[in-house]
Amino acid sequence: MNFRLAVQPEVKYLSQLVADAFKDYDLYQQTIGQTFKQAADFHQFLKRLHDVHLAASIAKNKVFVLEDGQQILSVVVLDNERMPSANMWQYIQAGGWQLVPYFIGNQLGKFLTMLDKAEKLPQQKPQTNWHVNLLAVNPAHQGQKIGSRTLEAFVIPYAKAHGAKTLSLITNTPRNVSFYQKNQFQVVDERMLYFNGSQVSNWSLVRTLT
Repeated sequence: MNFRLAVQPEVKYLSQLVADAFKDYDLYQQTIGQTFKQAADFHQFLKRLHDVHLAASIAKNKVFVLEDGQQILSVVVLDNERMPSANMWQYIQAGGWQLVPYFIGNQLGKFLTMLDKAEKLPQQKPQTNWHVNLLAVNPAHQGQKIGSRTLEAFVIPYAKAHGAKTLSLITNTPRNVSFYQKNQFQVVDERMLYFNGSQVSNWSLVRTLT
């Protein structure tokens, strides 16, 4: 297996993988997903959203893939205070203009603000904390412990080698909380996220790297 930085030509493939992996995820389904009448439109939105997210993040060397031969098993987006963040122009260059209709019709701005606040909750020591912004396992390989292997064999050693003292993330289902707790993460915050009368549970977790 090989853990490496993702490259721009892979964006379309990776965004499809992430959209497929997260199409039933509570964070999306129970909030902005409620603004779509058709499941196909919602799935197309997820792909476009991650097109932009991944393209902008790849440009900043934040996206990693775990591959076995020619098969990508998982995708990870890592954040750290020392990593540069994409600005508005860079998001536009990454295809952000395609998301304009969703800001108007589906309140994407409100969703992104809610998500940004949630992502910041567990990052208590940003100078030494690395944050898992996204971890998606290829649906064709789910149930094969790829998520645990991605964390234990690749993400955690990589973060530690680059000075990380803690690794944080958020998740939105009890099943995922249990998964991360089995991987030595501890819950540091639990609350509800609200979006247009809808709500979703949110857990912040942190693992100390020693």
